[in-house]
This record gives sequence, C-alpha cells and structure tokens, in this order.
Amino acid sequence: MKIDNLPEDLFGMKIEKKLLNEDEYCQIVDGTNYTLVKISYIGKDNVFKTIYFFITSDAIITMHKEDSTPINHFIKNINAIVKDEKEHLTKFNNFVLAQLVYEIIDKNMDVISVIDDHLQNLRNSIDKNEANLKDITKIRDYIKTFSRIVLYQSIIISYMKRGEGEYISKRDVQYYAADILAELDKYGKLSAGMEKELNGIVQTIESKNLVEYTKYTARLSIAIELLTRASVLFMIPNSIFTLWPSIFAMDDKIFGMDNWIIQVLIATFSMIAAQGAISYIYKKMKEKKI
Repeated sequence: MKIDNLPEDLFGMKIEKKLLNEDEYCQIVDGTNYTLVKISYIGKDNVFKTIYFFITSDAIITMHKEDSTPINHFIKNINAIVKDEKEHLTKFNNFVLAQLVYEIIDKNMDVISVIDDHLQNLRNSIDKNEANLKDITKIRDYIKTFSRIVLYQSIIISYMKRGEGEYISKRDVQYYAADILAELDKYGKLSAGMEKELNGIVQTIESKNLVEYTKYTARLSIAIELLTRASVLFMIPNSIFTLWPSIFAMDDKIFGMDNWIIQVLIATFSMIAAQGAISYIYKKMKEKKI
C-alpha cells in the first residue's frame, strides 16, 4: 500500500503521512496518538508488499492493500494466543506485533527458494552454452534487493529492541525479537552465500568464454596462414600463363605435345596440388579440435 492510499483519519487518529519515506522498506515513527510501523517483504512472483501497523495504547491495527499471507496465517492462530493474554493487553499488543513481523520475515524463505531456482537454471544454461548477461543481471538484482530488505528488517527490529515508539514495550519486544533476529541473521548469510555462488558462476562463464575465444583466435590464425599459403599456390598457374609464352611459342612442340596442352596440364596440376594441401591442413585441424 502506497502512502497515498492511507486514510487521513483512522478510528479517530490523524495519520501524519509526512513521517513516512516511500523509498525505505521498513520504518518506525511516532505520531500524535500512535506508533506507526511500516515493514515490507517480497510476496509471490517477486511482488513487493507493504504492511502498516498502527500501535496505540490498547490495540494494534494492520493495513495492507491486498491479500497478505503473513496476516492470514497469523489470524488462523490468534484465538489460542488471545485466551492467555486478555488481561495484559499492552503486553499482548507487543507480542502480536512481534509475531506478525516474524510471519512477514518468514516469507523471506520463499525469496531464497526463488533465487536458488534462478541460480540452478543459470548453472544448467552454462552446460548448454545458453547463459547470457541478462539472466545474470536479473539474479544479481534479486539478491541485492533481498539483501536490502533483510537489512531494513534488521533495523526495524533493532529499533523495537531499543524501545523506540511510544506504544512499543522495550522489555516485551526484546524478549520476542531474539528469535526474529536469529532468522534475519540466517537470511543475511544465505543472501551473502548466493551472491558468492553467483560470482563463482560468472567466473566459470568467463573462463569458458576465454577458452572459446582462445580456440577461435587459434582457428583464425591458422585460417589466415592457410589462405596465405593457398594464395601463393594459386599464383603458380597465373605465373605459368603469364611467363610461358615468352619462353616457348604457342606452336612449339614440347615432349611431343603442343605447347598449349602443356600449359593447361601444369595449371591444372598446380590447382589440384593447392586444393589437396588445403584439405590436408583442414583435416589435421579437425583431428586436433583446434
């Protein structure tokens, strides 16, 4: 939900939108009668989702633009939680906030799975020589975005632990935040590991491309030399037709044959020899897989 979608007034509380920064994934700010917590996660199909928590002295109100899996999952289990905490509403509010945040952060594992699938597809494309820069850039963007979200989520939990926010209890939230921070630490390490793996895949692609380039350069060098030698061999017939008339007259007999027949035979033999030499060299190139 974008800031513009928030109501000006929510249950009698005036929403101070200027406190929020649209570019940040997670924030915690104090309004006049409430503490506002904004936290984002990546939903299905890599769609960003943002949930707002309005925490007052006696309630937590959540708002989200579309269906929210973490919220739905939490509501299914809310009755079991409520029956033990009805007499301690403030403590209960902090517990609810922590549990909701935990549900959101738990969605990070879905992102890990998606990125890992992309990495596996990239590995497979290397074997098929189908890897391209566009796929690498897309995966790197996924990892960087996910890393930033994990960082912001860690910051929001740190704020809660310090008790920032008038209606957030430092003591209660700090107790619940231990598990959340452990999860975030795990995701941070997984993100760093995926980035390291991506860099390794990129190095593999670069090494493979270098080998192919070296082979291509070798082929090109041999092809140039082959053409040079062939051009010399093909010059022989031309030289014969150019110089031969100055040595022998056209009506002379050589070895009992007419002069023009000798010229044709020599030229034909020279071209056959040149073609044979080229074929032999090409065959050796294929045998050595150059």
